[in-house]
Amino acid sequence: MAIQRSRKLRLHIFGSKVHKWLAVFVGVQALLWMATGTIMSYLKLEHVRSEHVISREPAPLSSEAVLPAWASDASDLVSATTKMVNGRPVMELRSSDGSTSLHDPSTGRVLSPLSRATAEAIALDAWSGPKTTIEAATPVAKPVGTEFNGPFPAWQVQFGDPDATRLYIDASNGAVLAARSDTWRFFDFIWGLHIMDWNERHRINSWWLLLFGIGGTIIAVSGFVLLANRFPKLRRPRAKRT
Repeated sequence: MAIQRSRKLRLHIFGSKVHKWLAVFVGVQALLWMATGTIMSYLKLEHVRSEHVISREPAPLSSEAVLPAWASDASDLVSATTKMVNGRPVMELRSSDGSTSLHDPSTGRVLSPLSRATAEAIALDAWSGPKTTIEAATPVAKPVGTEFNGPFPAWQVQFGDPDATRLYIDASNGAVLAARSDTWRFFDFIWGLHIMDWNERHRINSWWLLLFGIGGTIIAVSGFVLLANRFPKLRRPRAKRT
């Protein structure tokens, strides 16, 4: 006589099967997350980018390079570029130490560091969202929390939009360096929790992350072992006695 299972028992069995099979599919991806995260935490970005064997130092300009008379005496230049800044053509000179400066193409007059008005004009030109105003423009000479680490000097231009968007502009060459907002700050906080770098928010090689990655991988693997033991074993039919 077949035993009638109660509704509660049937739900328990059904839920156990669903949980078991979901654990297989979700567990595989969780194992990949843990294992790959551990490997990435172990590898050094310098080696990943081949920075330990490849030099990316720019070559200095040749003495035969065609330059304006006012710039021909500079011996440490690596590039001379003509570009538009705030609606006017300017020449950007970049030195071997990475520093840049803007000049009037005709006279060579130095135009950098840029003024507050120029920085605000560049920011407004870069803005493509709904119409807004500029709340403040502040010179920046040192890192601003985790949202901006240079180069310096720079301008921080803050818009009056609901997200409090902040634009960082290089005071030496007028380049838009970074755009930050309250949404970015929230994401940055979540990212810091994710990579377990609560201060700098960019280190993925911390020992904390590596240890927790190894621990998570062990938990996932041991979970698969326990899960395998819960699967019903196939029984071979017994041979009939003659």
